[in-house]
Amino acid sequence: MSWQRFTDEYASGGTIRLGSWSVAPARQDLVECRATIAIADRIMSCSAVAAGPLGAMTSILYDLGAPVQILRLHQREIDGAIATFLLCENNGRQAWAFGEGSTGDEANIAALVSGANRLLGPAAA
Repeated sequence: MSWQRFTDEYASGGTIRLGSWSVAPARQDLVECRATIAIADRIMSCSAVAAGPLGAMTSILYDLGAPVQILRLHQREIDGAIATFLLCENNGRQAWAFGEGSTGDEANIAALVSGANRLLGPAAA
């Protein structure tokens, strides 16, 4: 499988799109994640407090009706970028997803959004 075909398959776009996100320290060693997310034609500003950015984004997706559970996480550096591979689950259905970024957090968030799209998008039905 070519790299392009791999990313087309496992980092697929979908109805859930992340516009921007930021992370700031919160109380008791937690972080607050703020995100602008588009679902289809709706654009929303969301936030959640959790132990880390991935937990916060998982909470945001749950609140938006796109719950995804992470079963496995693998991460490595590829050509100077960080790549994250997630095995995600929703209602007993599992799918691998891929995301990349300049940091581990960016790659994790991209992979989580890809996982939500793979499991909950029209092609998942």
